[in-house]
Amino acid sequence: MAENKVRTNMRKNRVTIDDKYMGPEPIFQPGETKDSDDRMVKWSKAAHWYNYFYKAKDYTPTVLQFAEDVFGYDKDKIKALKKLKDWELTQKLGKAAKIHYRGFEYNEEELAKYKSVLDDLYETAKEVVEEIQEKVAAKPVVTIQQRQKAKILDTIMDDWDTVVDGWMEGDFKQKFDAYKLFKHYGLKGTTLNMFRDMVMDEYTPVQDAYNKTCDQAVEAFSHVKKSDLKKMMVLMETVFEDLDKLKAANKAARVPRVKKPKASDVQVKNLKYKVEDIDAKLMSINPVMIPGKEVLYMYNTKTRKLTQYNTNSTKGFEVSGTTIKNVCEKTSRVCTLRKPDDILPLILSKTIKQIDKQVWDTLTTKVSVPNGRVNADCILLRTL
Repeated sequence: MAENKVRTNMRKNRVTIDDKYMGPEPIFQPGETKDSDDRMVKWSKAAHWYNYFYKAKDYTPTVLQFAEDVFGYDKDKIKALKKLKDWELTQKLGKAAKIHYRGFEYNEEELAKYKSVLDDLYETAKEVVEEIQEKVAAKPVVTIQQRQKAKILDTIMDDWDTVVDGWMEGDFKQKFDAYKLFKHYGLKGTTLNMFRDMVMDEYTPVQDAYNKTCDQAVEAFSHVKKSDLKKMMVLMETVFEDLDKLKAANKAARVPRVKKPKASDVQVKNLKYKVEDIDAKLMSINPVMIPGKEVLYMYNTKTRKLTQYNTNSTKGFEVSGTTIKNVCEKTSRVCTLRKPDDILPLILSKTIKQIDKQVWDTLTTKVSVPNGRVNADCILLRTL
């Protein structure tokens, strides 16, 4: 044990190679460097010692203390200097500050030189602070499109990814109701086209593989049966149809920009109608659009009756309570739809002549004259 203690003490007293050639850290006694002829030689040797053992960041606290103690920098100025990089702050002042705190006495001319360097650094620091403040103030502008896309990714895209993941795992019996999901998440406007494009990115290669119009697509889906490719396409085509219905529903619900006469508001005040039917994926137009128009299409979700009101009056339609006035009994018509999902999209998108030809001329159910009444089961489809 005694030998170990002696050996340990000897190791502690060993002089390293650095200590042997560089010597100990320089320390100056009071008056030693004030007027001596070799003061600059001593300063150079001290600077060389610190240059060997210290890095830029090691000087930073000393330079800040130097600025405060010697040149009277306040807390705000010190805070600004801290914004500089270590090498910027200490390149010209690091060794000078360290040597000062080891007892070296600078004359007035030397202090003035360091003061000038410090003031220049402070001006640079203020510019850095201003740039930081400008960056903080100038927050990145997020466009409406970016917000809408982010909303899609955070909501309905998770549901769609589940469908795509299911396909990859061989599940081709999934269902995806885009209409209900868009309503559930409150998505509208540009999100419709954005989501359509995202689904279209999946649809195009599947279609190419099914029709064998692209060798790469055929190879990519070589592990999927043609019947399953068809199921994928049908589901995505249903999504596209739902997006079209949503677009029509949103358009119907949009309040017209043209300011309607005040009388229209009064006329429809007590009109009872169905605002929206989620199952039928339909939404009523704003009823203030009815007065003054010549054609009104209406659908009863309970009885599945489609009604077309026409008027020959120069005033157009008028509304009294729950009744449509000025209806032409000769040209107005109503009938029950057997396949409303096939017919109603045509009512929402086609012209009057196209509707006559593609809808009314093809219906086989009995056509009768409507009574002009509107109730709580009626969706106001469209006015012309």
